[in-house]
Amino acid sequence: MKKLRKLFSFVYIFAILVVCTVPMLGMFLGWGSESTENRTLSGLPELINATEDSKELNTEYTAELGDYISENFGFRQELVTANSVINEKLFFRASNEKVILGKDGWYYFNETRDDYTGRSALSDRGIYRLKKTLDLINEYAETNNITMVFFSAPNKNSMYQQFMPGNIIKSKKQSNLDRLSESMTYCDYYIDMKAELKSKMEKDSRYYYLKNDSHWNNLGALTAFNSIENNINERIDKFDYTNYTVPKNATVIETTGDLTDMLYPSIQRTDVQYDLDIPVEFASEQPLTNMMASEINTTCQGRYFNAICYRDSFFNSMINITSNAFARVRYTRTFPYDITAARSGKYNIAIVEIAERNLPTLLNEAPIMDAVAKNMPGVTTAVSSEQPCSFKDEGEYLKISGEIGDWAELETNSNIYIELRSSNGESYYYEAFPILSGDANGDDGFSIRISKYGLANDSYDAFVHVGDKYKTKYAKLKFE
Repeated sequence: MKKLRKLFSFVYIFAILVVCTVPMLGMFLGWGSESTENRTLSGLPELINATEDSKELNTEYTAELGDYISENFGFRQELVTANSVINEKLFFRASNEKVILGKDGWYYFNETRDDYTGRSALSDRGIYRLKKTLDLINEYAETNNITMVFFSAPNKNSMYQQFMPGNIIKSKKQSNLDRLSESMTYCDYYIDMKAELKSKMEKDSRYYYLKNDSHWNNLGALTAFNSIENNINERIDKFDYTNYTVPKNATVIETTGDLTDMLYPSIQRTDVQYDLDIPVEFASEQPLTNMMASEINTTCQGRYFNAICYRDSFFNSMINITSNAFARVRYTRTFPYDITAARSGKYNIAIVEIAERNLPTLLNEAPIMDAVAKNMPGVTTAVSSEQPCSFKDEGEYLKISGEIGDWAELETNSNIYIELRSSNGESYYYEAFPILSGDANGDDGFSIRISKYGLANDSYDAFVHVGDKYKTKYAKLKFE
């Protein structure tokens, strides 16, 4: 019996050593370490950071080495897949914290959970600030003879909540997207994409989102594109209108999904996709190998209008069809949005798209653009307080930002204006973005960029006004 126990202990210890050693050995020998993930894995760190001028010890070496090992050990993809299978089949949960395991083979992106449960709900002023931010961008676009279109791509669980797991409870309150849509009812540049999709889905038994992915499929992408074209066609005379009919009998093809790729990197889990049979008529100025590239530029012969598109990953499946519809399109993923790029004279149209889950990020940083000039308010009342703020010279712009103090008694619909008063008493008024840099919930924040070239060469006092175009309170700005 003692010999048998010793043999068993030896076999057990040997098996543990093999399990621990093989992945490490595989990493150095390159066995099974290929990555299918849509990201760049960590490289082997250097113990000494060397530059042309100096050499110094890498104080982050151990942390970087840990990242390298955890992301590059042998048979990583197979082990990640095995772990996912065990968690899903035995414990009915996803092993990757970025994925929610839904019903009937549906998967959801975990970053949409807070929208679904209501944890990410903005205040009423937050929704107003979203609308005001978009209105100011649209005013700037109109000033530069650009037609703007804005829409938010709905989260998958906003469209297909029936497949969400029962242990995640949907909020009974309206989502940020629904509240924003209500506030934008009379804005001609706004497309309620959730309503557009629902209208199509009510008449079509096919799914418009991928089960294994966080995005819509080609049916959803085509619906979004047609909605953009319809909006622009109603607002621009003689627009190069392009409309593709959503085919009833589109060819079914197989595709993979970003969510199941996270869980099962060594197994190709396929999903239903639709071939819309739309020819590629455009050309790309760079090889179109990565739809997530920060900049993509396309041209198409026979078209007249040019567009700039501020977008995220939901627009990936729309790039081909959108590029067919315009003479030139610039797709950009930079944030904050550089709206000044639209004023170059190259573009007639600006398309702004953002995923529902990312709506609050619009309030993280003010777009880069000239401040929108305003007429003088009808009634202004000075207060004795001074308003602290920060001032930054950005070359072309003077950036002023801060948090409104209690003197202003901010209300849900309060607007914020900056007045520059010259030495001869002449005043220039501009409306600020209601945004506090880095804080989407900063309801009392403001930020503005004023072009130096629009100001006379003079000295100015600066004031901040709170109210509306009819009546404001104002305080002198104190730069810190």
